[in-house]
Amino acid sequence: MPTPPRAPAARLAAPGRSAFTAAVLLLAAWGVLLGLNPRRAGDLHLYALAARRFWAALPLYPASDGLISFKYAPAAAWLFTPVALLPAGVAGAVWNLASVAAFAFAAATWMAALREDGRFSPAYLACLAATLALAQSFFPALLYGQVNLFMLALLAFPLSAPGRRRDWASGACLAVAVLLKPTAALLAVALIATRRTRVLAAVLAWGAALHLPLLARYGWTGALAEARAWSSNLDRTTLAWALGHNPQGLPALLLAPLYPLDAQPPRAAIALAQLIGAAVLVGAAWLGRLRGPALWSVLCLGAALVSPLAWRANFVLAWPLLLALLSVVPPARRRLGVAAVACVAAVQWIVSEAVLGQITARAVLATRVWGLAFIFALAAALWAFPKGAAEPQLAGDQRSSAST
Repeated sequence: MPTPPRAPAARLAAPGRSAFTAAVLLLAAWGVLLGLNPRRAGDLHLYALAARRFWAALPLYPASDGLISFKYAPAAAWLFTPVALLPAGVAGAVWNLASVAAFAFAAATWMAALREDGRFSPAYLACLAATLALAQSFFPALLYGQVNLFMLALLAFPLSAPGRRRDWASGACLAVAVLLKPTAALLAVALIATRRTRVLAAVLAWGAALHLPLLARYGWTGALAEARAWSSNLDRTTLAWALGHNPQGLPALLLAPLYPLDAQPPRAAIALAQLIGAAVLVGAAWLGRLRGPALWSVLCLGAALVSPLAWRANFVLAWPLLLALLSVVPPARRRLGVAAVACVAAVQWIVSEAVLGQITARAVLATRVWGLAFIFALAAALWAFPKGAAEPQLAGDQRSSAST
């Protein structure tokens, strides 16, 4: 009896897996080469410096650092101890290699999470397309040695099989994510919506535990002094950059009509814009009745969009949303998703210094076109994503999601 022909998506499964694997390996090799260059990974060197200052009980935010300084909370400084123990080039290579490994873990986790929902059909070619669309976000994340790819993994872990079995481990990952990027607290909405209250409790417990090394090293008085110094440092650096050409988040979009380019808005104005942006995003997700990985992907992008300093590298956090847009099962809805991803890709590849030149690129970035592209992708997701609780994938389902 002749073998029945396979569906087109099934025939593309093996080539898609190979292409995405090759892309990840190339990204890893390129990241290692960048990291080995001591003139690269500038942000990573700041993290290592903060860790060395931490263990020497020195001030973490001296004014002499200027605008290019350590911007994370005082309790986060000790987390970078491993890279502080390595030579700069080796630290950069190891960091970037681990960053790409974290991305590979996040990609596998999101593939599995979407596949379990019968309303999505993820494929490796979609993973590749989402990665290529965000190429100009991956580039600076590795060039400067930033935490963004680790953030992607930390936010994905609660969706993984181990993360769903171990609430304490999911709580630890989310606590570290919130310590690094406070806007990641938006994911609490998904925990509440899915009634994972024990994970939420674990986040709070781990958040307190992560501050114990700070208290042990600096004492209560020193820890409070470092917290005040951190707040002053954020005021000094955020106010100077919030309305420059680089920020592309919701606060910048809301404040841009009210202030000229490179203005320094009041701290209260930035906080209010951030609060409005978070409220709009959470409200839209609630009105859209999103649940499961759909809601998680929207809030993951929200962790970048709500930041007043959201710049190009931070938008690697949009990767889950782009993958989900390319994986929605109804063809009509997927077409809108493809259009949204194509819009993001066009903006990423065209609006850059390499293509437009520095002066023109900065002028175009000042229009917040990157932020607008991701807001379009977010709007497309709110329309295209299925509503309500996830539908389990049926064992006999013959759609290509099981094989791709």
